[in-house]
Amino acid sequence: MRTKDIAEALAGRLDGDGAIEIDRLVHPARAERPSDLALAISADAVAALAHSKAQAVVVSADHPVPSGSFRAVITTNEARLAFARLTALFDHGPALEKGIHPTAVVASDAKLGVGVSIGAYSVVGPRSRIGAGTAIMPQVTIGADVTIGTQGVFHTGVRIGDRSAIGDRVIVHPNAVIGSDGFSFAPDLMSTAAFTADVVLTRVHSLGNVAIGDDVEIGACTTIDRATLESTRIGSGTKIDNHVHIGHNVTIGESCIVCGMVGISGSVTIGDRVRLGGGVGIGDHLRIGDQAVVAAGSGVAGNVPAGAFVSGYPAQPHQRALEQFVYASRQKRLHEKVEGLAMRLGALELTNKK
Repeated sequence: MRTKDIAEALAGRLDGDGAIEIDRLVHPARAERPSDLALAISADAVAALAHSKAQAVVVSADHPVPSGSFRAVITTNEARLAFARLTALFDHGPALEKGIHPTAVVASDAKLGVGVSIGAYSVVGPRSRIGAGTAIMPQVTIGADVTIGTQGVFHTGVRIGDRSAIGDRVIVHPNAVIGSDGFSFAPDLMSTAAFTADVVLTRVHSLGNVAIGDDVEIGACTTIDRATLESTRIGSGTKIDNHVHIGHNVTIGESCIVCGMVGISGSVTIGDRVRLGGGVGIGDHLRIGDQAVVAAGSGVAGNVPAGAFVSGYPAQPHQRALEQFVYASRQKRLHEKVEGLAMRLGALELTNKK
């Protein structure tokens, strides 16, 4: 790929040679050959250019380099977006041979679209359908009556339960589980009822499925439980990090961000464009409105209105949480002052009695 082509893909400005052939995107400190493209869109990376062997670079308009410093300089006004586009240009995808590996087990009535690849020791269950161009890596298990859209990537060790419905261009990272049974038992022991020795836990079976929209990404070791009777839903464009748990009957809207280690209890409803920071815990049957933000490490015990920014444990409006933190840090001095006043008051009372 030539520097000219890269500049056009980024809608950036090219200064210098547009005919340099590029085959690798690197940090400035790792540039070793003429075909390397050094990415320097942060102040630290720009500083590293001073000692770089790079001949072609991409820089941010916020951190320009002197004219003539390199054979080719591509300048972009949207650094983060340029970063995303560049990594897409140079990502060749997972290493997977085309076609169906001889060790794969594909049900006779499964339907595979044009260009589907299935890796070694993967299993595709009865009546399942996989759309054109989707890549199934080795040791993936796909249950019965599963529908998967086009151009998806399912990495090694992914498990997809029966009747799951997955849209187009979905990426699922290693060892994620979609469609495991929900954690539900009778009686409801999360209530105030006593958990006595004679209580027998009876399993509530999960008869529903998981429905995932288009352009969703699901991180490694994430688990999504099927619904009890209907569907656990993940909206189109939502991105889910590693080690996230999504309970049964949950609905997550479109274009949400769910960071690592988030735990979402059953029957939670989350709106569109919601952002959940790392380690957030959400209690069952709650609602989080559109475009709400929950700060990392928060515990959500009540409904969150649309557009709210909450934090803390339990989560509350962020400004109030900050105030409480500040006041708590002042308590020691406040107690010392109160004790001092009490001693002075006691001394005055003694003086008056005399």
